This record gives sequence, structure tokens and C-alpha cells, in this order.
Amino acid sequence: MAEGNLAEAAKLFAAKMGLGAYQEAAKIKSDFGLPNDMLIGAVRLAYDLNMKKGDFSLAADLAKRYDLPEDLRLEAAERSFFRKIDSEFYRAAADYAREMGLSQDLVRQAAIQAFNKSMSFGLIKNAAEIAKEFELPEEMRRQAAIKSYDQHMKAGLYRKAYKIAEEHKLPDELKEAAERKIKTS
Repeated sequence: MAEGNLAEAAKLFAAKMGLGAYQEAAKIKSDFGLPNDMLIGAVRLAYDLNMKKGDFSLAADLAKRYDLPEDLRLEAAERSFFRKIDSEFYRAAADYAREMGLSQDLVRQAAIQAFNKSMSFGLIKNAAEIAKEFELPEEMRRQAAIKSYDQHMKAGLYRKAYKIAEEHKLPDELKEAAERKIKTS
């Protein structure tokens, strides 16, 4: 492609970025095969603008998509992460931290908070899924399994309670209690 066409496409890309039309800008980049190094200036301006506006997720996405320096991506992603934590969107924060390559400590911190919140609201199945997905400590998984077992026993769902006890290797006395209830029901 001629150098002039690339330069014109880069100007059009910059104009779309300046308007906040990021999807249209991405299409221009794709259609013309523009290399990221031609676009750094426009992307950096958009990044800075989004950081000033507090649109940290958008800034982090721009940094990731257009290969801005890693420290810029991490700064924006961490700010977005902590905003999600402050808003008590712990599961979203954990998923986001993992997606953006933030430290495992941040991912684990958010996942533990998501687990605790789910447990406190009685969302045991959700808590168990979080514990499994984010590889939380065995004790947390066990805690959710026992609570789930208890809920199923109280609801008369003895076969499900037995299955939970078996699947999560809960104490034999819990399996035996479920078996007794199955036999007598």
C-alpha cells in the first residue's frame, strides 16, 4: 500500500480516536493494516483523556489493544479494578484482574471477597463456583460444600446432599446421615 494512503488512513484513525469513536478507529486500523507504531500518538491522547475522565477500563483496553507500554495498561487496569472493589463488584473485579494480567494477589483478593459476599447472602452454589474457578483454599471450598449440604438436607433433597458430600469428600458421618434419610423417605 502506498505510503500516502497509510498516512491518510492514520489521520482518519486519529480523527476517529479524537471523537471517541474507538470501534470505527479499530475498523480503519484493520481495513488499512495500520501498524500500531503509526497510531501511538492518537492512542496515547485517547488513553490520557480517558484517564482524566475516570474511564479506567476504557483506557486499559486501549493500552492493551494498541500495545501501549505495560505500565500504562497496568495503571489503568488497577484503577478500574479498585473501582470495582469499592463498588463491591468483587466477582467482576476478579475476572477483570485475571483478564488484564494483574497480579495473582489482586485476583485472589477479589475472589475471596466475592466468595465471602456470596456466602453471606446465602448464595452457596455461587460461592462454591468462585472457590473452584479461582482455586481458593481448600477450606473455603469445604465451607461452601458443607453449607450447601446442610441446605439440601433441610430442604429434603437427600440425594443431592449425599452427592455433595461424596463429591467434596465431606466426613463420612454426613454421607451416612444422607443415606439414612434416603432409606427412610
